[in-house]
Amino acid sequence: MTTMKISVVVPTYNLGPYVNALLQNLAKQTVDFELWLVDDGSTDKTATQISQFVKGIPNFYAIQLEHNGVSVARNYGLSHATGAGIAFIDGDDLIAPTFVEALSQGLDQDAVMAAVGYEWYRRPVTQADSFIELDQASMFDQVTQHGSEVGGYVWNKAFRAAAIKAVNLTFDESLHLAEDYLFTASFVAHTPGKYVYLPHVLYTKRNRPNSTLHMTDRSDRREEDRVFDHIYDLRRFIE
Repeated sequence: MTTMKISVVVPTYNLGPYVNALLQNLAKQTVDFELWLVDDGSTDKTATQISQFVKGIPNFYAIQLEHNGVSVARNYGLSHATGAGIAFIDGDDLIAPTFVEALSQGLDQDAVMAAVGYEWYRRPVTQADSFIELDQASMFDQVTQHGSEVGGYVWNKAFRAAAIKAVNLTFDESLHLAEDYLFTASFVAHTPGKYVYLPHVLYTKRNRPNSTLHMTDRSDRREEDRVFDHIYDLRRFIE
């Protein structure tokens, strides 16, 4: 039995046919949760799709913003979420029916953050049927390395809301890349406590041709390098 209420924040922007699959996944979750679908000024039918999806469902919300970037959308959801735990999902990806339940169970173990396995060019190497506990330093190593099993992405994790508020953490709205790595690494660097990881694939990252990742240029990559220099420097906060 799970007791942790999870708020799920999903930014969307011109997702075309991709968003419908995620909406169907959200509808099949095995536990109740709060949902914030935050559209970043889509010019296709994405905003209409999410608005129709939430009709008549308690605690499901669809918000339409002007086009200002994924971090603005995530921060809107973050500031309005009421759950004791907060999870982020990218609107073009897929989740298993037990995704929210597993993250809730992880946080119920007095963890400040829970993560689950993901599939994106690779699958988890670790074999375990239950959550694995990591200390702050070990989790920091995981979330600051490209291609690590846990990863620094926000989309396969749930964060304890009180811990986010304790360090006054939001997404950097000036960044085009690595804003999720910076959020996760900053959270871990400033949040001592118990971290848990379930190495079951409950999140599938899909490669969309016109995603932000595929539309970057050299200046974006230089910006990403500067962000990671800052991320590595955050280790000084871990005793």
